[in-house]
Formats: sequence, structure tokens, C-alpha cells
Amino acid sequence: MSKRVTTHARVQVTEQRYRFWVQGPLPGQNEIVKAAKGFGGRGYGYSRLKKAWTQSIAWLVKAARIPPLKRVRLEFEWVHANRRRDKDNVEGGGAKLAWDSLVVAGVLKNDGWKQNAGSTHTHTLGPKPGVWITVIPVAASNSRLGSSSTPPR
Repeated sequence: MSKRVTTHARVQVTEQRYRFWVQGPLPGQNEIVKAAKGFGGRGYGYSRLKKAWTQSIAWLVKAARIPPLKRVRLEFEWVHANRRRDKDNVEGGGAKLAWDSLVVAGVLKNDGWKQNAGSTHTHTLGPKPGVWITVIPVAASNSRLGSSSTPPR
């Protein structure tokens, strides 16, 4: 079986893998918490921030022409202009927005245990901050929680 690769507006599609670029930097966990605490803790800032980023990323997902999928794993390749932001801060905020965007774009029905097969993160330095997101379809699990191993009780 030959692999077919198509590149369109910073989108690469390979059989069973969909990769797209999100210009950044995306808000990290600290920015999300700060937005949630604004306006007396009512969450207006968080709501606006989340909606703007989620919809922007959802349009990129639609441009990548990712079909509806039952379960996926995400690979994040973060590109930073410098080392000022903590990796875990970037991962926490940006990953949440990416998962929510897949739901908004209609790729996933939800971003819960049944649909989310996990994610991996790598970080590099580069002149243009952002993130490459790779969506990898995964076979649906028969387990209730989507994990094949459960700890003993």
C-alpha cells in the first residue's frame, strides 16, 4: 500500500495520520487560569479566550479535512522562540484547546476517555512559535475506560 501525502496551507495528510500547524504561541495553563480569575472569577475572560482559540484551531482542523473519527491519539510538536515558558504549562493549556477543537470541528463526538487515546509532547526551539498537531486514529477499545490495563484493588 503506497502512502499518499498532500500538503495544503501547512497541512499534511498521510494515510491514517493528519498533521496541521497552529501559529502560536498558544495560551498556556497560566494564561487560562489568569483569564478564569478575571472579572471577579466569573470566567468571562476564560470563555472569550477559549472560544477564540478553539474556533481558530477548529477551522484549521476543517482545512485539514479530517473525517469523523471514533478514537484518536494526538502528537504535539511544540516550537518555542525561547525557553521562558515551562513545558508543562504550555502542554496543559494548548492540549485542552486542541482536544476541544476536534469536538467543535466534528472530528470527535466528545473528548472523554472513549475518544481520547492519549497524547505525546515534544519541544524544540525555532524562529516561529506554534505547534504541529498530528491526529492519529486508534482502534476503539473494548474496555469501559479505554485502557487495557487496570491497577489491582
